[in-house]
Amino acid sequence: MTGRRPGPRWWLARFALAISVGLALAVVIDLARGGVTAIWLRYLGAAAYVAQGQQIEIRAGHALYIDCRGEGSPTLVLEAGMGADSATWSPVLDDLAAITRTCVYDRTGRGRSDDGSAGDLAGMSSELSALLASAGERGPYVLVGHSLGTVIGRVHASLVPGEIVGLVLVDGFDPDLFDGRVLPLLGLLEGEYRGNTAELWSQVASVEGIDVERSRAQPAAARVDGLLLEVLMAPRAEARLDAAANEQIAAARAAGYEALSPGNTTVTVAWGAGHMVQFDRPDLVVEAVRRIVTIARG
Repeated sequence: MTGRRPGPRWWLARFALAISVGLALAVVIDLARGGVTAIWLRYLGAAAYVAQGQQIEIRAGHALYIDCRGEGSPTLVLEAGMGADSATWSPVLDDLAAITRTCVYDRTGRGRSDDGSAGDLAGMSSELSALLASAGERGPYVLVGHSLGTVIGRVHASLVPGEIVGLVLVDGFDPDLFDGRVLPLLGLLEGEYRGNTAELWSQVASVEGIDVERSRAQPAAARVDGLLLEVLMAPRAEARLDAAANEQIAAARAAGYEALSPGNTTVTVAWGAGHMVQFDRPDLVVEAVRRIVTIARG
C-alpha cells in the first residue's frame, strides 16, 4: 500500500466499528503494513517481538521471514491475521515454544518478508509449504491461525493432506461457516451483515494483495474433517437483538466450527477477550495448543 499510514486513533476507531457490526465475522480491518501490529502492542502493553529468525528464499528473488524456536513434534505454525506479522504472536510465542517446536512467519508483503502477492489463499498455502521445506522444518504440523489466519490454515490443511494433524482457530474470520447459519437469525439486520462481509473481503484483498473472488471460494471448498480442531471464540453480542437471539447466534457459530470435523472439535468461549485473544487471554491459546499437541502425540 502507498500513501500516508492512518494514525492509531483512526485505526482503532475503525476496528471498534468492525467488531461492533462484525458479530459473526470477527476480523480486524488492518489498513497499514507493519503499523497494525505495532499499534496493538502499544495499545495492550505487550512486550515487543524480538526477532530471532531469518529470511529464506522460496523461489528466485523472493524470500519470506521465518522464526522457529523450541523442540518437539508436532511443529506449530503460527498464522497471523490480516495485515499483521510475526509480532502479533509475541504474547504466546515463547510459551508455545516451551511445549513443542514453534514457527512464526511473515506472509508475502508482511513484516520482514519481501513485497508482492501470493495470488490467493491457495497461493499463500503454496508459499508456506515452500518456506517450511526450504527452512528444513518437518511435519507433522499443527497450524494456529488468528482471524484471517484461520481460513488460510483451513485452506492449507486441505491442500497438504497428511501433513497437518490439527488446527487451532483463534477468533476466526470464517464467513463461509456462518452465512447459512447466522445470517437468517439476524432478521432485518441480515442485509447489513451481508454488506459487511463483502466489505471485509474487499479489505482482505486490498491489504493482502490477493484475488478476492478466488479467495472467497476457497475456504468453502476446504475439507478438514478428521483433523483435531481447537476453536477459541471471543464472546460477542449484537445490541439490537435480544438475549435469546444472541444465544442462538453464538450456538450457530459453534455449530459451524463443529461441522468442520465432527467428533474432533472443541469450542471454547474466550471470556474476557476481544478479537485479539492471544493478547487478552494468552492462557487460553496456550491451553488449547497443549491439549491438541498432547492428543497428537498420543
